[in-house]
Amino acid sequence: MNKNLTCTLRYATTSDKKMNLVAKMVRGKSVQQAQNMLKYTPKKGAGILLKVINSAVANAKNNGGYDPSSLYISTIDVGRGMKIKRIKFASRSRVHPYIKHRSFVRVVLDTKQS
Repeated sequence: MNKNLTCTLRYATTSDKKMNLVAKMVRGKSVQQAQNMLKYTPKKGAGILLKVINSAVANAKNNGGYDPSSLYISTIDVGRGMKIKRIKFASRSRVHPYIKHRSFVRVVLDTKQS
């Protein structure tokens, strides 16, 4: 795996299940096609994943000297991050606990063999 063709986002502010639904759409697609799909997908994870893909393309272009039109998404790994426990105050001196989930995202690009 080439370091120039990867990008990692840690502690994304959405759960791994929701992020994985969006990641399934663009696995194996070209970068241009994935960017167009994510641009018009009405989910919070789509905007986050679009930024990660754009960062991976910038890494490949600036650090590795690759042409962005010849890149495609090789793998997208979505993992579970740490949970943040919060409480909401309720009536009669009670509290309702809830958990905010986080996720890790790693995008690996590759070049087309032509």
